[in-house]
Amino acid sequence: MKGNVIGFDVTGNAGAISGYDGKRYDFTTFDWHGQGRPRHGDVVDFVPQGERATNVYPMAPEYVAPTFGQFYFSLRGRISRAQYWLRFFLPVLAVGFVLNLLQAIGIDGARILSHVFNLLVLWPGIAVLVKRIHDRNKSGALVWLLYAPLLVAIVFTIIAIIGAVMNSGEAGVLGLFAGALWVLVIGVAIWFFIEFGCMRGTIGPNRFGPDPVV
Repeated sequence: MKGNVIGFDVTGNAGAISGYDGKRYDFTTFDWHGQGRPRHGDVVDFVPQGERATNVYPMAPEYVAPTFGQFYFSLRGRISRAQYWLRFFLPVLAVGFVLNLLQAIGIDGARILSHVFNLLVLWPGIAVLVKRIHDRNKSGALVWLLYAPLLVAIVFTIIAIIGAVMNSGEAGVLGLFAGALWVLVIGVAIWFFIEFGCMRGTIGPNRFGPDPVV
């Protein structure tokens, strides 16, 4: 039978379940077969014996696939490797390749379209990556390890180019610093590719939601 945990007393090592049949069942830690401590609201499966619940097993919450808006713009939840590659990375890569090809053959407006496209996918890229980080049960704030050095590297590269055009004496130093930043960005990008692009998320629910792999 299924039910919901309605309370658990840590000191007494006993709790209660509201069964889907409308009855209340008591249980102890000896009946509990979950990894963590029972929590209020946990959905469980159990074997009723009179007014007692035995063989109590927590049930993983069901994963609900994100809507279009949630997938591309929300920072909450988890997505799997397949969702990341098939719904974001590969489509963006394909569109970017086509736009670069149009620029190479001299199609008017292709460069502008490419810049507009890059701006349009900037936030979705962050949102999707954060959810992939969540799938590995890590804080989405890790995304700054990639984007912060990237932004700084772009800024110093632009400054170095301007300095070189103006024959500034500091252009060489700025260029070396920008180069070092780009090496750091590439290193972090490789780690992100392996960690969040290739590795499976945590099995079962984690602090960011249910397992997207069912």
